[in-house]
Formats: sequence, C-alpha cells, structure tokens
Amino acid sequence: MRIDIHCHLIPQKFWNAVSEGKDWYQATLDEQSGRQFIMTRDRKAGPVEPNWTVNLEERVALMDSIGVDMQVLSTPPYFFNYHLPINEALLASQELNDEIAEAMVAYPNRFGGLATVPMQDVDVAIKELERNMANGFKGAELCTHVDGRNYDDPELLPFFEAARDMGAFLLFHPHAPAASDRTGSYYLANAIGNPLETAIAVASIIFGGVLDKLPDIKLCFVHGGGYACYGIGRMDRAYKVRDEGKVNDIQGIPSSYLRKLYFDCLTHSYPALDYLLETVTSDNVLLGSDFPFDMGFDSPAQWVLDAPNLSDIDKEKILGGNATRLLGLDSSD
Repeated sequence: MRIDIHCHLIPQKFWNAVSEGKDWYQATLDEQSGRQFIMTRDRKAGPVEPNWTVNLEERVALMDSIGVDMQVLSTPPYFFNYHLPINEALLASQELNDEIAEAMVAYPNRFGGLATVPMQDVDVAIKELERNMANGFKGAELCTHVDGRNYDDPELLPFFEAARDMGAFLLFHPHAPAASDRTGSYYLANAIGNPLETAIAVASIIFGGVLDKLPDIKLCFVHGGGYACYGIGRMDRAYKVRDEGKVNDIQGIPSSYLRKLYFDCLTHSYPALDYLLETVTSDNVLLGSDFPFDMGFDSPAQWVLDAPNLSDIDKEKILGGNATRLLGLDSSD
C-alpha cells in the first residue's frame, strides 16, 4: 500500500465562509490581479489552484491517477491558528478535525487523519488530541514552533508525554519561518525559509533533551527535515566545543539522535534523498507529497520509483512500509 503522510485538506467550512463574503477564524480570500489568495495573519497563500477545492470523490480519483492508495490528511499550515484566543483556536481545530473525520468515514481505506491541536494551551491540545485519537486519527500535525516558541520549552513537554502515551505520530510542518524579513523575494520564504524552519525544530528537540526523556516518541519532519541532516556535523561541533550546546546535558552528540526521528522524502533532489537515506536509513523515511500545493510532488510514488540509487526494499519501505508500521495500519489493506 502506498501511503502519503504529507497532504493537506483545506476545509469546506473555509470555502463556504468566504463564498458568503465572511472570514473563517480571521482567514479570508482576497483577489489580486485576477487571482485568488488565502490571507491569514502571517501568510498570503496561493494563488488558489483547482486541486485546492476538489471534493472527496475527485480527490480519490486524483490519488488513483498517481498511484497513491492512502492520504493521511492534515491542515494547511496557515490554519494552525496558534495566535488566536484559545476558545477560537479550539473551535477552528475541531471544525478542521471533524471534516477530516468525515473523509475517513466516507473512504475508510483511502484517508487517514492527523489532528490540528491548539498548542498555545497544552492542556486543551492534549484533550483535542485524545478526542481525535479515539475517533481513529493517527496523531497530529504541529507547526515547527508555537507562535515563536521552540519545542525545547519545558511547558510543552507534557504534550509530548501525552502524545507518546497515546502512540500518536506527530508530523512537524513549517509555517511563518525564521528570517522572514530577508526572504520576501523570489519565494525564498518557502524555498529557503521552510527548510531552515524545520531544521530549527529538529535542533531544538534534540538539544532540548526531548528525545532523552521520550526515546520512543514518533516525530516526523516534512521536506526531508529541511537542512537538519545536512547541517548535523556543525551541530555536533557546537555540542563538542560550546558550553551552550550542553546546557540540557543531552546524552549524546546531536547526530546520534537523527535515527530516532522520521522524515518525508520531499527533497526535490535525488542526491539529497540519497544523503538523507545514508544519514537516517530507509527505515526512517516516508512518502510525502505536500498535495495539493505547487511546491510538492505531482506524482510522489513515481518519483520514489524512479530514484536511481534506491533498492526495491528501500522503495517499498518509503512508499508505504514505514507508514504502515508507524501508523499501526493493516498491512493487508
């Protein structure tokens, strides 16, 4: 079974609201030069493409056309809503999650779900994760930071502890990336800022000691982990020669933790994919497309099948074997 763990569903409630000229939890639709863009506090997303508005039947047909058996659905990152008052953020999360749940009920063999949870309040986030895990979700999608807070913040640890206890798979996706003041041109906020943002999340989790406290937690990072694996040698050096790298007394050098983490294959480069696999092994890489957005793969399964240096065993692990294991899916499906 070919399982795409990185694909997004824009909620119909958003489209319904903007069609009536309303906002949806402060998100709006704006027309500029004949094209439409989704506008939030810190993001202009678009232009809107036809695949953004497909219904479930059309989505399944698209999946069939590119050889994907299952999509594990999650929200687009501009709907994390960590900046909203907690009551609004929870309502938005519930609406997002309930729509994914409806897709899972309609097509139980084609869609899985990763919940959106309001991380600005850890207790509320835990309860919303519990609710959705009880409804068959496989985990949650998190931003790479909580409205500017990194994941070494001790106040966030109880969420990780609860997620570990639930067996939840946590997928980290960048949003509102670092260096945004210098990446406004050439789409660099995405092309460079997103991989940078993901690397910061990986580093904060490693240096923050999260993996020492919770060695069996399931954490996955999109876009091949951004720059994390390619910059790990420099992180090792910082740990060895700088006191700042040792403040949390982690048990090993940063590179020793990479194989405790998981990554999608969305590198857009076979040499980069080869290096990722050399660093973390094919046991730790999963299929991810970023559907339906233009910076993703048009045909993710075929991209993996065409990889020149992967064995058939490696390809099967990436295409679905690893996801089946980590998400607790029935391998006979």
